[in-house]
Amino acid sequence: MEIGQVIRKYRKEKDMTQEEMARRLGVTAPAVNKWESGASAPDIALLAPIARMLGITTDTLLCFREALTEEEIRRFVQEAGEKLRKEDYDDVFNWAKSVLEQYPDLRQFYEAIQEYNQKFAGEESKGGAGS
Repeated sequence: MEIGQVIRKYRKEKDMTQEEMARRLGVTAPAVNKWESGASAPDIALLAPIARMLGITTDTLLCFREALTEEEIRRFVQEAGEKLRKEDYDDVFNWAKSVLEQYPDLRQFYEAIQEYNQKFAGEESKGGAGS
């Protein structure tokens, strides 16, 4: 979920109009509308006031989570496998590295990529030997 969707969800839960939210934050109603539609994002200085107004944390507002779910890890591993079949290894490595930088404590992802890489390398050597 993106920040605009979060703002819209919690603003509606508070039965607050875009106009009311805008007035309380000192911005225009079209600005709130742009946030919610994804056309723009609120200024960083407004993040804490928005979160307080909506009764949520800034982590919730920004959709931050320390860890990925098992399903998200499985999807990343699957995506890595698909990428390894279609793309250059260095490109896939850089993509995986960027994922790991976002979630530095993602050992499960790292281990799954290593396991897949070993399996992929084994299949490659079998395919190469029979050619």
